[in-house]
Amino acid sequence: MAGMVGRDAETALVHGLVDGVDDGRGGVLLVLGEAGIGKTRLLAEAARHARGRGLAVLTGRAVQSGGAYRPLAEALARHLGDEPDDPGLRPYRAALGRILPGWSGGPPAGPDPVLLLGEGIARLLGGRGTVLVLEDLHWADADTRAVLEYLAGALRDRPVLVVGSARDDEDPPRLAGARTVRLRRLDGPRALELARRCAGGDLPAPVRELVLGKSDGLPLLVEELVAGGRAPTLAALVAERLAALSPDGRRILQAAAVLGGDPDWTLLGAVTGAAEDAVLAALRAAQPRLVVTEGEALRWRHALTRDAVLASLTAPERAVLARRSADALLARGGPDDAERAAGLLAAAGERDRAAAVFLRLARAGLVRGALHDAAALLDRAGAGPEVAVERVRLLTLRGHADEALAEGSRVLDATTGADHARLCVRLADAAIALRRWEEADRLLHRAGRPDDPGVLVLAADAAFGPGDLPRAARLATAAIAAAEARGRVEECCRALVILGRCVLREDPAAARSVYERALQLAAEHGLRPWRITALIQLGTIEVCAHPFSPLLAEARELALDTGRLAEAVVAGLLHAEGLLLADGPAAAEGPAREGVALADRLRMPALAAMGELLAAHARALAGDRDGAAALLASAAGRADAAVEIAALPPVVRGLSALLDGDLDAAAPLFDEGLGLLHGRRQAAPVPHWGLWALLRTLAGDRGDEAREQVRNSYVTLRAVNAGALRYADAVAAGRAGRPAEAAGLFAEGDALLAEHHWWRRLCRTLALRAAVADGWGRPVPALRADLAAFEASREERLARLARDLLRKAGAPTRRGRGHRAVPALLRAAGVTSRETDVLGLVAEGLTNRQIADRLYLSPRTVDTHVASLLAKTGAADRHELRRVERTSRRSPGAGR
Repeated sequence: MAGMVGRDAETALVHGLVDGVDDGRGGVLLVLGEAGIGKTRLLAEAARHARGRGLAVLTGRAVQSGGAYRPLAEALARHLGDEPDDPGLRPYRAALGRILPGWSGGPPAGPDPVLLLGEGIARLLGGRGTVLVLEDLHWADADTRAVLEYLAGALRDRPVLVVGSARDDEDPPRLAGARTVRLRRLDGPRALELARRCAGGDLPAPVRELVLGKSDGLPLLVEELVAGGRAPTLAALVAERLAALSPDGRRILQAAAVLGGDPDWTLLGAVTGAAEDAVLAALRAAQPRLVVTEGEALRWRHALTRDAVLASLTAPERAVLARRSADALLARGGPDDAERAAGLLAAAGERDRAAAVFLRLARAGLVRGALHDAAALLDRAGAGPEVAVERVRLLTLRGHADEALAEGSRVLDATTGADHARLCVRLADAAIALRRWEEADRLLHRAGRPDDPGVLVLAADAAFGPGDLPRAARLATAAIAAAEARGRVEECCRALVILGRCVLREDPAAARSVYERALQLAAEHGLRPWRITALIQLGTIEVCAHPFSPLLAEARELALDTGRLAEAVVAGLLHAEGLLLADGPAAAEGPAREGVALADRLRMPALAAMGELLAAHARALAGDRDGAAALLASAAGRADAAVEIAALPPVVRGLSALLDGDLDAAAPLFDEGLGLLHGRRQAAPVPHWGLWALLRTLAGDRGDEAREQVRNSYVTLRAVNAGALRYADAVAAGRAGRPAEAAGLFAEGDALLAEHHWWRRLCRTLALRAAVADGWGRPVPALRADLAAFEASREERLARLARDLLRKAGAPTRRGRGHRAVPALLRAAGVTSRETDVLGLVAEGLTNRQIADRLYLSPRTVDTHVASLLAKTGAADRHELRRVERTSRRSPGAGR
């Protein structure tokens, strides 16, 4: 190898990026340039430098018509063995299994499986420093390009660098976020320096003149001119070398060039009619000037060599060889053969045969989740009605239902027969994704297949969307019967889930039975996605009565195992809501934000909005109005967000007002938000309805109306709503002079909310306002218990509400009560437990404002506590207070 000449800046850039991998910085570098400019040599230098630093180096290359993920699959499969035992890879094994032989793959999950695969590769390689070298990316399929674009952003803070090459005179990938370096031709002095290195010494004058006059600064041509010394162009050099072969040898080399990719000796006999020995002899004679051996593979000396061999053929000769090559590939039936054959058929002018193969490959791509590659294949298949059906399906799968509906509608009138019916059904599916229920109904009617289970399922979905639950239930029941009669299990599972959602509002036991049937059917037939869905639906029934469900945990585990991360996020967010109800906002915020981060990485905006809404609850309840507002604004801007995202922001603001003790401000905000959900039977039974009835009852107006609305609604399926409604009934009974009834209803509320500890304390603290004011029940013990819990969890706003009520009840509590035991030395000086809390944080070096934030106090209150500590201990300053704190910890005895 002559080495690198004239590439100092590019080499320094590559070395710097490789060095950054050791510091945990990665990314994607794309090396562009024309054929023969030296891209491969620069990639080889990147690999050499990486190996010298002890980094793992993985290599792969794209080939024409190589199929989805070909260069990535080659790089990973060649260098990786069995599945590594890495728990972090668990959610991505199914996606990785689609490109790695021997790994456990699965069906595509989510709107774009590329994102799952990209994140899986980032995590797979991120365990150690890795450089991934990928050549000839101008031939890479659309899915590989999409993965590389994802990696360009995902690898910035991971120790993985991707270095790829592409010809800029072909179709180079455009990767947002990737760095790009473009190689230029060499000037005269550098071209001569490269020639001297190739020659191993001084150049004769004729060779110098040839290099300066004919190479035009192209490194490959410089090397070939030095080696050949006679022909003025690469094409002439190749023609000269072809002429040196026998006629049969030339024909075999030309057939290899038409076949594309590296010379495939196993097919050349079938294409040319030559015997195997003749094929082997021709390839041997072509080495090393036309083809070379690299390990176990036979390759063209350069891509330009193949181009020059192709140029030696006339158009009819190329067409005949292309047709014969396509027939040989289709007969062999290898993994990438069909796509190569389709391209050759198109080149041979057999467009109908080519279109049929492209369409078949596109359908297979849709099934395995290669959505970007399927789009490119459909483009090559043409514009027939069957192509239109699959294009609508593809756009819907990729989350572009609006484009699917527009594109399919343009050709609908031109399709007939079975194609027309299939297109109508696909368009209806897109309309449902857009929540255009009436349009979906019209399209399904136009399909003219009223007894088809697939049509019935979609019709049921279209009825459920706007809230026509009786009609949806009838259609789902008919779909179940039709699917069972025809053995269409997946459609039966989908119909069962829709039926369960319909009957849940009226009969949870019946819904459970329907979901269990779907679960059994999915398990029996190995339909993991529907098994996960059934488990989540059964879990939602359980969380009506309890904050947590083991079925949701099982669904999440199964979703992680199979790469169904959308379902895993759903189950995780339902668990986070349980944490909010049982343990409070501090416990829920972390899991909610984790769900948002995962949904964002995988571009699932509707789920990200759900997580942000839940995190906003936590921020509002913690007193962070600005943080809650930012989360709500972000959620509102997400695409495809559920109806709750638009309805609940006022309720979240109402919760903040409620914790400030401003019930007059909270109640109208609850009115505004829940009013948007009123009458929407398809909406989730959010846990705010019972609290709204309680607020309205406390406010004294519209209380009767609110309680009856909640009582007669399916939202009371949830214990949190039923329990809060009992508290509201208790308030009304106490106000009406029925104290015994009020106390009984209050006890019923306590029982219903027994497992929802935090929500119970929130709701009953409000109800106890009325108990104190109206003189019923035993509010003081309940308030003292709740106050202790609020203080233990440092929820100062709720603790303040409880203290105010105890004071009104004639049982004031000492405000100085803190969380730390008071050592004897401090107790003798009259220091309170709250002042002990402050002293401990002073000793940690916190400022008064930081202490205020930590203890949920105002800075002025902390100033007062610090001044009191200085006076009581005789300390001159904060430094001496730290000494007092250390001394007190060593003194015997402590107490409150």
